[in-house]
Amino acid sequence: MSSQETLSQNIPLALVGLLIVFTVQLIIATAIYLVRQFDEKWRHQEKRRNAEVLDREPTIDALTVVLIAAAAATVLRGRHRIRSIRRLMPADHRRSPWTAQGRAVLQGSHVIGRKTDKRGGKR
Repeated sequence: MSSQETLSQNIPLALVGLLIVFTVQLIIATAIYLVRQFDEKWRHQEKRRNAEVLDREPTIDALTVVLIAAAAATVLRGRHRIRSIRRLMPADHRRSPWTAQGRAVLQGSHVIGRKTDKRGGKR
């Protein structure tokens, strides 16, 4: 077999290989482009939702916030920061005894330990 015959047999194989490689690269580039477009759309929607949340009127009055802060200060006995306050259930929602008992058990399991001073006594 001469080098001319080998070259003529291998050229189509090389072209098919190049075609496969570039097709796969095109598919990968398209997938990356689509993911980027979806990500930008998602970020835009999230930014819009956050702006809407900040523009809403607060649903809790100042007296309730002060009372919650006082209760937290009484329990924690020290510096604390309230990051957010949210209602667990809508105001018009009827609670069943089943959900009330479950919530009581769940909240009872979150016990906050009292801080002690250096002498070992309670503050």
